[in-house]
Amino acid sequence: MTFSSLKVSGTLAVATFGLLLITPAQAQDAFVEQIGTFNEADIVQSSPNQDAAISQDGASNFAEIEQRDGGSREATLGQDGDDNFATVLQLGSGATTATVTQTGDSNTVLFGQNDTGIGSIGEIVQSGSGNFVDLIQDGDDNQAVLTQNGDNNIMTATQLNSGNRLEWTQNGDGLSDLNIEQTGGQTMSITQSHGGG
Repeated sequence: MTFSSLKVSGTLAVATFGLLLITPAQAQDAFVEQIGTFNEADIVQSSPNQDAAISQDGASNFAEIEQRDGGSREATLGQDGDDNFATVLQLGSGATTATVTQTGDSNTVLFGQNDTGIGSIGEIVQSGSGNFVDLIQDGDDNQAVLTQNGDNNIMTATQLNSGNRLEWTQNGDGLSDLNIEQTGGQTMSITQSHGGG
């Protein structure tokens, strides 16, 4: 038996054998697919032209996407494993996109993005167990790609204002946060490997 919890905002919902397709008014689309037990998914969308998709396979996973005001938005969130936690929040306006993919157990992602016009891009990929990411992007035209492969790794990244670029990859176990913060028009590329654990 499958135990799942689902909350979405919208005007039309069609359920077919564990797959729930929500088609809200004003060109909003939401898609949720859950396989396993005790999974929970929340989607909240406000203005038109927002698309969101959640896919979970495993047990006791939580996924949330919240896209509020203005601009076209796209958010995709996928989790494969057990006891994973992810939330994506996009506010402001602009053609902002977010992608989160987690494979393994007990991984955590908190996201962000508060764009005010041009749009920002955020992509987070975690593979392993016990990994943690907290990314905040403040203004518009920010781009971040964060990748962790291994177990018990920690990332936080804060980009403030506009025009920042960050690509950060960690491969190994027990890698710690590098305390990165960028403020406007900055570019950084980092690769951290191995680690103690």
